Amino acid sequence: MDFFQTTFLAVLQGISEWLPISSSGHLVLAQSWLGMDGSLAFDVFLHLASLLVILLFFRKQIKEIIAQGWRRQGDKKNWWWYIALSSVPTAFLGLYFYSQADAIRTPQSVSIYLLLTTALLLSTKFVKGDKDLNWKFALLLGIAQGLAVLPGLSRSGAVIATALLLEIKKDRAFEYGFIVAAPAILGSFLLTVGDLDWENIYLWGFLLTLLVSYASLALLRSLIKKDYFYLFFIYTLLLAIIINIV
Repeated sequence: MDFFQTTFLAVLQGISEWLPISSSGHLVLAQSWLGMDGSLAFDVFLHLASLLVILLFFRKQIKEIIAQGWRRQGDKKNWWWYIALSSVPTAFLGLYFYSQADAIRTPQSVSIYLLLTTALLLSTKFVKGDKDLNWKFALLLGIAQGLAVLPGLSRSGAVIATALLLEIKKDRAFEYGFIVAAPAILGSFLLTVGDLDWENIYLWGFLLTLLVSYASLALLRSLIKKDYFYLFFIYTLLLAIIINIV
């Protein structure tokens, strides 16, 4: 990959990873429409930058999860095992769809799953909740995250929208929706690292993705607080339509 391609894909990953518009779907489209020679392994490598962003952005919450879990007291005392529980269906679904990667990484598939993302996003406009997490919710959110391996079905969109539809508090939905991604991202990297043909330019892509991802995550937190999360349905719907026209 050359400098331009790496820069383009890194910025694209950084913007679309956290915003509910599907980073994997956008990378498939970029590679299909623009002839980019990226790969699934490179996509997942860029996700490592996103993993580092999670650890930095949510460092306070992660410390609370560890400390409260150890002391067995506090509002996040059970989060460590909720995350473990969510990771089980995520892993099973991720492994299954990984074996189907070539069949589902097409623009046509992306358009279908973008429409599903659109429906999920729009549905959140009509719900408000004050519930906290429990093991049943954690299991459902793990399933939502596992299905988000499908390109076009946004991971953040699927998990946060599902949480909001379950009437979980907005701040809880936002925090858990991203912290629970950490094991999934690490697992995806370990699954594909053997397929990665290393190039030094990837380091530039990693750094750029890191910076852009952090800014995107901060933007999304602000939009969720203002109840603007659902408005991303406009973009995903228009993109799905464009895919079927082109």
